[in-house]
Amino acid sequence: MIIEVDEYKEKVVGYEAEKSEDFHIESARLADKDFIKHLKTGKYKRVILMAGGTASGKTEFATSYLIHKDQLVYDGTLKNFEGFQIKYKNIMKYTKGLAKIKIVLIIPANFDDAFKIFHNRKRKMKLETFFDTQIRSRQTVAKILIETKVRVEVYSSVYSSSKDKLQYTRINITNRKDVAENLIKTVDEFYKNLRNLLNINI
Repeated sequence: MIIEVDEYKEKVVGYEAEKSEDFHIESARLADKDFIKHLKTGKYKRVILMAGGTASGKTEFATSYLIHKDQLVYDGTLKNFEGFQIKYKNIMKYTKGLAKIKIVLIIPANFDDAFKIFHNRKRKMKLETFFDTQIRSRQTVAKILIETKVRVEVYSSVYSSSKDKLQYTRINITNRKDVAENLIKTVDEFYKNLRNLLNINI
């Protein structure tokens, strides 16, 4: 079962794709409600929290590789540590600690490709949202790697023009601290891209 937060926007009265961002709070509330409802069933042995900025390829990854009847996937950006802690507590509470928890972070290998995908999406969002979700999701996962023992998998996504789809490469994690530090370094790269894109100093 995959709970994709963006899909819940279409359930909100008055939804317009051109104003997608205006409906995020309500769609997240609905998604969280369904997430807890599914946790309470007790039928899921694994719970996966997706992480990564908008246009990274999270949903394509989830629908291609994570569809299993005993697996519950929450497809969001995971852009703050507090949100992770709330979901973690709910998972432990409603599965009685029996479900295995995993974080799957998707990061685009190429900034330009991800930015093009972001601009061509039907659901329109502010430019700031692209950078905010890319940056903060990495910061959250870096903190999870350092401060918890929750399993984390990181994949790099790249667009294949010949196959007209995203392809994924798993990044080997031998030292959690090193991976966390590398994620923070990529945050600096996104700030650099933002400065170049807007021709400003931040």
